[in-house]
Amino acid sequence: MTSVPQSLPHTGGLAGEDPSPAGPRRRRNPSPALTALTPITIIIVLFFVIPIGGMVATSFLVPGSEPGTKTFGLDNYTALGSGSRSMALGNSLLLSFTAATVAAVFGGICAWAISTVKSKIVDSITAVISSVLANDGGVPLAFSFIVAVGNTGYFTALITAVDSTFTLYSVKGLILMYQYFLIPTMILLTLPSFVALRQQWREANTSLGGTDLTFWRRVGLPVITPALLGAWLLMFGSAFGTHASAAVLIGTGGFPLIPLEIAGQLAGSAATGGEGVAMALGVTTGAIAVIVLVAFNALTKRSAKWLDT
Repeated sequence: MTSVPQSLPHTGGLAGEDPSPAGPRRRRNPSPALTALTPITIIIVLFFVIPIGGMVATSFLVPGSEPGTKTFGLDNYTALGSGSRSMALGNSLLLSFTAATVAAVFGGICAWAISTVKSKIVDSITAVISSVLANDGGVPLAFSFIVAVGNTGYFTALITAVDSTFTLYSVKGLILMYQYFLIPTMILLTLPSFVALRQQWREANTSLGGTDLTFWRRVGLPVITPALLGAWLLMFGSAFGTHASAAVLIGTGGFPLIPLEIAGQLAGSAATGGEGVAMALGVTTGAIAVIVLVAFNALTKRSAKWLDT
């Protein structure tokens, strides 16, 4: 029996001819997301990745055995533990801790008080004023405090009546000035958490015979503590990195601080070779900032599980 050959598939042309459609190939358009992200990617690379990479690399460069040569080493970091650098690190930690703690207390009380006022107008005014003050600083802020509470300021007599040793050009003055932008920051960060405390929790506490003190001790504070700690950490980092206001108020030698020490080392790097030490201080400050942000995000997420913020 003779088998019948199966029909071959139609190729649309003669043997050996390309079956693909004729004409030029279409060019694939770039992804809209890629096009939109290109400018910000260029900015991040030019102003963040390259400078940070250069700062880290420079911080490990130390003078070599031969004049004019550089080699990798840890001398710049070991130098941070001596002299004015060690004092600047201690002063910055003390100043940041104290200023953030004072702002956390007063800002937290203000945020709680505002949360008890159920008014959209108050919320809007608080948001606008706090946002403006939290981002204010630099030379205008220092000049305002010099005029208000400097040696001949308008309110100096009121402060010295309470504390005769107070002077604006000292650590006390810095702590006072930092409250100008730290307290509004605390209000911005914690007000949503206070507002999110559920009314049902208060009602349940009251129905079980609890007082307001019982509510805050067993419910309110345990729930809101991660948000308070996160705000405190963020204010600590903000105070630690403040430069312009402190530089105008006390100069570079009155009260050594990390930002002022970095500026001083860079200003005299040509004569003293302090560029590497300045970069090491910058890397240390950056590491502290990263730790603060990671801890802040972790605490915020933990608080959000209860508050649904």
